[in-house]
Amino acid sequence: MRAQADAGIKKDRRLGKALRNGKPGAWTEFYDLYAEPLHRFVLARVNGNQELAADVAHDAIVLAVEGIRRFDVRKGSLWSWLCGIAMNTIREAGRDAARAARLRERIQDTASARSEPLIVEDESPDVEVVLSSLNPRHQEVLVRKYVKGLSVKQIAAETGVSEKAVESRLTRARAAFRREYDRLAEAEEVMQDG
Repeated sequence: MRAQADAGIKKDRRLGKALRNGKPGAWTEFYDLYAEPLHRFVLARVNGNQELAADVAHDAIVLAVEGIRRFDVRKGSLWSWLCGIAMNTIREAGRDAARAARLRERIQDTASARSEPLIVEDESPDVEVVLSSLNPRHQEVLVRKYVKGLSVKQIAAETGVSEKAVESRLTRARAAFRREYDRLAEAEEVMQDG
């Protein structure tokens, strides 16, 4: 049993180094080894929501690819690092879902009350303002997903691109939305303090 654990640790360290060094085939090995277990890990933590689990697992893998330089084999295994990324992504997805619900509410309120843009008297940036500051492709995919409530599969069918392309667009669009939302929130704080 101990020998098997040691072999697993060595394999994990070898793969971690290969990923950091850009060794050909390392990402394929990483994906083949961890994609399915990661999906199961996330699925158990999002109450069996298959679509959310797929989105979170995909985003976690993308973040792992982007952040591989920060992985340190001395601090833990690839699996534990990936699970940490997934847990952060789940928390962020929860915040995104809350923001999307507020956006849907605001849009519905606006549509039923008047035709001019909604002005909200709270301390958070107006979601419509944040959306309008994004590039049109990001706006489109976020509105289809979070306002219209379409699945990745439905968005792919409507836009004529692959589901993987939609997932990638969603990942980039959510990141752009978060950056812009945080930037505006920070600017509003400065204005209120000033």
